[in-house]
Parts: sequence; C-alpha cells; structure tokens
Amino acid sequence: MKRKLFYLIAVSIPLLVWSCGGKDPLPDLIPPPSGGEQGGQGGQGGEGGGTETHPWDANRGKEVYPSGTGWTSTAIEDGIRYFTFSGTDPVTKSPQRVFVTDVDLSNKDYSVKLALYDNRSTASAVMKDKKAIVTMNAGYERESIVIRVDGRTAFMMPNSTIGTTGVPNWKNEGCVILDGTRDVRFDYTGKGLSYLDQQKAYMKLAQDSRNPNLLSSAPMLIYDYEPVGETFITRYPKASGNSEDPYVHQSTNTHPRTVIAKNEFNHLLLVVIDGRRPSVSRGMSAKEVTQFLVTNFNAQYALNLDGGGSSTMCVQGQGDPSTHVVNYPTDSDEVKNVPDHTGERSVPTFFYVVKN
Repeated sequence: MKRKLFYLIAVSIPLLVWSCGGKDPLPDLIPPPSGGEQGGQGGQGGEGGGTETHPWDANRGKEVYPSGTGWTSTAIEDGIRYFTFSGTDPVTKSPQRVFVTDVDLSNKDYSVKLALYDNRSTASAVMKDKKAIVTMNAGYERESIVIRVDGRTAFMMPNSTIGTTGVPNWKNEGCVILDGTRDVRFDYTGKGLSYLDQQKAYMKLAQDSRNPNLLSSAPMLIYDYEPVGETFITRYPKASGNSEDPYVHQSTNTHPRTVIAKNEFNHLLLVVIDGRRPSVSRGMSAKEVTQFLVTNFNAQYALNLDGGGSSTMCVQGQGDPSTHVVNYPTDSDEVKNVPDHTGERSVPTFFYVVKN
C-alpha cells in the first residue's frame, strides 16, 4: 500500500506543478476526431492490428533506398550513408532539395544522442562541440513540447496554447525515445487524444526511468507502416486562419521539413527538406513528406520535427567546408539564386551522431 501511494504521489506532483505553473489557463479542449484505437509505445518492429490487414502491410519486410535521376549516395563512414536529391520530385511533382543521413543502428561504432541548449545553439556549433559526424535540429519551441535529456526532465511545457496565438498546443502527437546509444523508439500514445491529454501522456512518459531521452513532436507521419501523416489535417480540421493553426501549419502551407525516421532493418533516417524557394525547392506538406518517405525509403516510423527556418543538417565532410551545413537554410541570402549554406537559426534541441 505504501509503495502504491508513493507511486501515485511521484506521478501526480509533476503534473500538478506543470498545470499550476503555466502562463495560460488550461482550456476545455475538444478532442480531435478519433483516428482509431489509441496507440501505445512503439519501437523495434511495432505491433500490428491483430489479424486485420491494411494496404500498408504490403510494405513489411521490404528494404528500399532511393536511386535514379536527381539522387546521389555517399558513404560517410562504415554504417553511415548520405543521400541527396535535387530536381523535380515525382511524388510532389515540384522542385525539391532533400538531404538524408542513414545510420545503421546495428553498428556499435556509433551512438545517437539528443542535446538541449538552454541558450540555444546552431547545428554547426553542436557539430563542433560534440565532435559529431551528423547533426540535425530537433524539437519545436521548448514551451510547446516535452523534453528529457540524459535522465533529466529538462523542460516541461508551461503553456496550453502556442505562444500568444491562442491556438491550442497541438505539437505533442507522438514522440521519439532514445537510450543514448543505439536504441531509438517511436511512440504514438497521443493518437486520438485531445491536445491536453497528449501533453499529459508525454509528461508521464518523461517521468519513466526507462526513457532517459525523449522528445515529443507532431505530426506523427508513419507509425508501424501506417501513413498517418496523410490524414493529419482530417484529424485536426481547420479552426482559424492563424499560421500556427495545425491545419494551416501542415497542409495549406508547404515548408522546409526536418524529420526523424526509421526502417524495419534498424536504420535511422535523419531528414531535412529545403523549402520556400519555388524554383529550386518548394518544400512539402505533412501529407507529401509522408508519401515521399514511404516511396523512397519505406520507413516504418517517422515523426515530423521543427521545420521552416530551423531546418538544418550538418554532415562530416559534406556541404560547406567550414561548417559542414549541407542544406540551404531559409534565413540565408539566396535571393539571387546563388546556393548559400549560411543562415543557420539558433534552436534549443538537436539530434546528433558520434563515434564511440
């Protein structure tokens, strides 16, 4: 009985502190339309839907990598391969520039980690600071998501709305969990829950010692092969014309994208897609990036991260000779259509790969 009481207190206190310490009152949020049964913790292999079959089940057991016009492939290290695409993409039928680093998680030479910088940093600075092989921006603004780094819940959102927009905080539909070495799992507990319950669910997961590194985000794009990102805007229909409205944010506007994904063969995919430059890279919607990852990489799991001007990837020996930035951040000066790797935006969280 004492042990049970202790557990209830341990879980309840963080939730109580969070709910009382926010700047905004917690409104009565209407749950989004149900997308089916609530998801649970996913990871290696995932759980299917019993005996029920789905069109995406045909993708199981197939290892797919891109090739053909517009694609290049470069070996960075044994077990790390770098893909780029530049040209008119058959999925979106638009000009796109895409940068993907594939990390074989079965290779014990490497570890995948999550970093949090209280005063923010840039991908190239993290690359140098951590002596990383690959670095990529990660989460949205800290006030909107749940972050746990190296066993410490480093930040818990205080707000139920996004900034001062009045838009309910929708950025916690899924999460990625890392052990700090090579175990990377995806969780879809937020499926079918209200925005507020999604926040609470991931705050609870962040109290679990089995989850030393955790970052929540949205939308979930692919979960155990199901391309749920294709239907995100039907689950979260238009509520306002604000740019932070989930419908506007993920559908009517195409943006640069940052995505973390994984295939069935234990390969991690770090993905950055340029955007906002129609002549060279239009960018993608949530539906489009989902279809792009299914078509070119047959990802089993994929989670959308903070995109737009934050989207930045650094790869050892690639891109800019001094910073290793490989994409073209939207804050750079490319008004004359001259490729420019400058314009990195300072953000709080990053995924990075190091050699052990």
